[in-house]
Amino acid sequence: MRWLKVTAICSLLVLLVGCSSAVVGKVGDKEIKRADVDKRIAVFKLFSPSFDPSVVQRADIVDQLLDEQVIVLEAQEQGIELDKEELEAVMAELKENLTTQFGSEKKINSTLRKFNLRWDDLEEISANNLKMQKLYEKVTAEVKITDEEVEAYYRDHPDEFEVPEQIKASHILVEDKKLAEELRARLEEGEDFAQLAQEHSTDPGSRESGGQLGYFSAGQMVPEFDQAAFATPVGEISPVTETNFGYHIIMVEDKQPARTLELEEVELFLAEQLLNLKRNEQFQSFFLAARKKHQAENKLATEEPDLTD
Repeated sequence: MRWLKVTAICSLLVLLVGCSSAVVGKVGDKEIKRADVDKRIAVFKLFSPSFDPSVVQRADIVDQLLDEQVIVLEAQEQGIELDKEELEAVMAELKENLTTQFGSEKKINSTLRKFNLRWDDLEEISANNLKMQKLYEKVTAEVKITDEEVEAYYRDHPDEFEVPEQIKASHILVEDKKLAEELRARLEEGEDFAQLAQEHSTDPGSRESGGQLGYFSAGQMVPEFDQAAFATPVGEISPVTETNFGYHIIMVEDKQPARTLELEEVELFLAEQLLNLKRNEQFQSFFLAARKKHQAENKLATEEPDLTD
């Protein structure tokens, strides 16, 4: 009778909040239970205290856990083994990051207990991540990109290699218009722009470098600044320009006309990007087949809306 009572209570809890032992997913012989989902949510909270569980669907977390188990099974079939020192290094880095976040190992352990987590849980996740990296490298090791593919992409996507007109400028920002006019007059008399910027500019991002802003294109700055900067000839100083940040004096140092990057300028970067894309596609195809082979099943994906939260 007692067993019947426990079973009845558990059945009721499945409807209301879900028994921790209830199976919500399966891959191969591995069952994913609601407790596993709760534990993964706890991991999210550990690394991001502001994490709100309501922003994710539990079915999505089940999918993540299923994917990890597919990785584990495939890594095992592919003969992939972890190096003990490699995992220890990852865990040492993880511990260092958590110490920075919480302040001490004692506080880390206290938080782990609060979330019903153990270091073994974090080590398992880290190990699975390493297995995924190694499996990815093995599956995509033979993927190559040819010069012809790079040239074809460059030829077929000219818009991606257009660079708009850019200018290189420095500025001095102050809160008072009268001071701005005085500083501009001193610049016209030959005083050093960088020195005056270091002494008077209120822009913390450029003051120490003498007001340097580097190269930028139209639209990157506020409209009033943009208009004044692009209207000022190279080597000259703009009129005092007011924006919502204050009053600016802008010195234009260089202008680069709009142009299309040459293939030689982008081919190394482009080859790397295309290779990564091709490798990702290769692994995605492999992984979808592996998920099907291991019959990964997400029971929450076919249930009514989850009421466990």
